[in-house]
Amino acid sequence: MDHDWTALGVALKDAREGLGLTQEEVGTRLGVGRSTVQGIERGDKRTKVSPTMRSYARLVGWTERSIDRVLAGGAPSPADRASGPTPRVPADMPLTETAALAALPLRIRAELDDAGPLVDTDVIPLGDDARMVVVVKGRPDATPEEIRAALKAWRQAQPHLEELSRGADDEPPDAATGA
Repeated sequence: MDHDWTALGVALKDAREGLGLTQEEVGTRLGVGRSTVQGIERGDKRTKVSPTMRSYARLVGWTERSIDRVLAGGAPSPADRASGPTPRVPADMPLTETAALAALPLRIRAELDDAGPLVDTDVIPLGDDARMVVVVKGRPDATPEEIRAALKAWRQAQPHLEELSRGADDEPPDAATGA
């Protein structure tokens, strides 16, 4: 059976762009170079689906079987809770480190496992001894336009969080004196 590697590449690229991600960002999240992402998106002829391709599909919010469907001429399916949790990977964590996610509190893991697309992440320093980790997720049924809007809202909020973190070293004013 012939596989349509070009259609798969175009579909993955469209999904990536719909999430507002660059090839570099995808490469970083997958632990591969930009040239690997470019090759996948070009539809370079392959003999089988690689683990990197499956990880790319999960990253853009597809079900496990979506790659096979696209290769056979169909359309990808967005992941949903019925298909089980889809692992989400913070922007600066290679896939080989996903086991570290198990150490997170259950409430955080549940949010990360939510089928909604990962919009962005950031780590904001809070002085010498602490960091704030921010994970921005979209709704599971979000359209590409809604994801772009969520990314825009996050980009507007991000500088404010960073500004607040720079003020974290300041002592709060004394309630009695106001100083």
